[in-house]
Amino acid sequence: MGMGRFFTRHSFFVLAILLLLVPAASTSPAQQNQKKKEKPLRKEVLNFDGGILFETDGGLSELTCFRVSGRAYAPGFFDEFKRIDDDNGTEFKSGQQVVNEFPEELQVSFTMFDISCDPRLQRPGPKKYLTQEMMKSLRFSFYWKRGIELRHIENLKPEAAIAEALEPYNKASKEELPMRFQWFLRFTIPSAGVPLTDRLVLIIRTADGRTAARVAARL
Repeated sequence: MGMGRFFTRHSFFVLAILLLLVPAASTSPAQQNQKKKEKPLRKEVLNFDGGILFETDGGLSELTCFRVSGRAYAPGFFDEFKRIDDDNGTEFKSGQQVVNEFPEELQVSFTMFDISCDPRLQRPGPKKYLTQEMMKSLRFSFYWKRGIELRHIENLKPEAAIAEALEPYNKASKEELPMRFQWFLRFTIPSAGVPLTDRLVLIIRTADGRTAARVAARL
């Protein structure tokens, strides 16, 4: 009886150990494929071929409003330029080359033109169009933004400021309509060593320091 109890207990102990050593049932190929379908790898690709586009609306008063529409670019650098986001992080590619910083300089060009201050109005109300005097009074400032930090960009170069006359809305009107213009501006911005994750911010201010428009170009 003593030996029988010993072997019984001993056999139970060995069986328990063997059960612990038995590997878990392997997952079938079908189950593995199912898991892959349930948790696909995240990958997003954004195309910035040609540069970074930006646009915003601004105003000088309740009667004078405008739209800013532009692009930040550099010759060759933004050819086939992509931002790739996946589970491993963010990667930027210029063509086939991985890049982390902006080039030596950026060209920033944009147009400004009049828009209605209240787009909900079915009929255009009273307004004052942008004039040469208004444009001369504006101050254009550029910044690099990282998080909430703004770093003012020094040594930028104004390259062009051109006014192009626009056709009046109603050519048949006998009233003497004010001249309207579309304004084109271009700046060269130093950008050597600036990470591609920083944002380029343009702030347009009036002569008294009020912000008339603000927009960010970001990758």
